[in-house]
Amino acid sequence: MNNILDGINNAKYVMIVADAKNLSSASALYTYVLRLHKKVSLVCETKNIDNKLSFLPWFEKIKSAKVSSADFIIELESGSVELFNLFKNNNIKINNKMATALYGGLLQESNGFLNSSVNGTFFAMAEELIKCGADYKTCNKFIMKRTTLCALRLKAIMLEGMILQNSAKAAVFYICDDDLNSTGATIEDCDEALIEALKLPQVELSVLLNLNNEYEVLKIINKEI
Repeated sequence: MNNILDGINNAKYVMIVADAKNLSSASALYTYVLRLHKKVSLVCETKNIDNKLSFLPWFEKIKSAKVSSADFIIELESGSVELFNLFKNNNIKINNKMATALYGGLLQESNGFLNSSVNGTFFAMAEELIKCGADYKTCNKFIMKRTTLCALRLKAIMLEGMILQNSAKAAVFYICDDDLNSTGATIEDCDEALIEALKLPQVELSVLLNLNNEYEVLKIINKEI
């Protein structure tokens, strides 16, 4: 990832492109580029970004389409751990905005530090980010927000229509615009049903298909083994 830093240093206008799952890292990187007094744009092409990410620094600056005038484009695929290590290994000071974004990313990527992949390094990183000024209370409030009534209604519809395929190893769900409109839920609320299905003994992955677009695959979530 060091080539990212080299590209930023040599650029006049940086464009950071990320999807919703890497938006926390993108926010931290956006702050770093701003500190260098360079022109920078943050682009997220994910439609209907979940409101739980609205606490991120510079959320209001996010563009939905790429710009043509940037001379260095970063297609960001790295998570918070990778970006944290990049900053640390290059002696880049992490300010409070960067720390808040990275801490939020840790929460999002680890499901509130509950994933089986979480180890002591995660908690040591979280502790250091708090010392750097991360607003961890706000991060927890937004990322780990409680289930809404809308999400519960959608979950009930999805579980009722769930189909087990491939010797019950795959849980397949179908969603349409009417389901979202009738419940008031968002596409991000579908994750609750997808994750719930993974608790079944034989299910190894959950798949969400779009009934409005020729069974387009919207999401696939794998069980952690």
